Amino acid sequence: MNNIKIFENDLPPEIDLSNEKVIGIDNEALGLVLGRDPLTLVQIGLESKKFYLVKLNRETYDAPNLVKALSSSSTQFIMHYARQDLLWLKYHLKVSPKNIFCTKLASKIARTASSFHGYKDLVKELCGKDISKKEQQSDWGNPNLSPKQISYAAQDTEYLFEIKDKLIKMLIREKRIDLFEKCMKVIPTLVDMEISGFNLSTFEH
Repeated sequence: MNNIKIFENDLPPEIDLSNEKVIGIDNEALGLVLGRDPLTLVQIGLESKKFYLVKLNRETYDAPNLVKALSSSSTQFIMHYARQDLLWLKYHLKVSPKNIFCTKLASKIARTASSFHGYKDLVKELCGKDISKKEQQSDWGNPNLSPKQISYAAQDTEYLFEIKDKLIKMLIREKRIDLFEKCMKVIPTLVDMEISGFNLSTFEH
C-alpha cells in the first residue's frame, strides 16, 4: 500500500494537484442520510495509481487544501454516482467541483441493454476485474482504518479512469455523447435542490 497515503483533516500543502487533468473522487460516510450522518473520508485517485485518503475533521470540516484541489477549473473529476458525491461534498465542505464525469449516468445512457450500472458491475464488465464491496458498510468513523478499508477506499477510484474512457467510446458510437454532456450540466442544479429540501418528485405531475 505504498501508493496510498492517508492524511488527517486535510491534504498537506506540498501535494499539488493543479497539473492533474483528471482526478477520481469518492467519499465515505456513516450512513446515507444527509444532515444526520457525517462525511468521514474523501478519496482522491490519480491515473498514476497514487491515492490520497483524507480523514475529515467532523467537528469543523475545515480542509482548505482539499477544497482548493476540488475547485480546480482545469481538472476533470470522475465520480461514480456524481449526484450523491457532489451533494455530500457541497453540504459538508462547501465545495462544488465543476467539470464532472459520472460513470453511473454514462453507463445508464450508453449501456441501455444492461440493468447493472453499479461500480462493481462496471469494473467487472469493462475492466475484467472482480472486486469486493464488503467494506462499504463498515465503520468509516473508526479513527484507525483497517488495511481492508484502506484498500477498499483506494479501489473505489482506481478503475474510474478506464471505465470513463470505455464509456465515452460507447457514448460516441451510439451518438449519445451530446445528451450525456447535457445531463452533466444538470447535476449541480439537482444537488442544490436536494440541499434546499426538494427532490426529483418535484418534477412529477
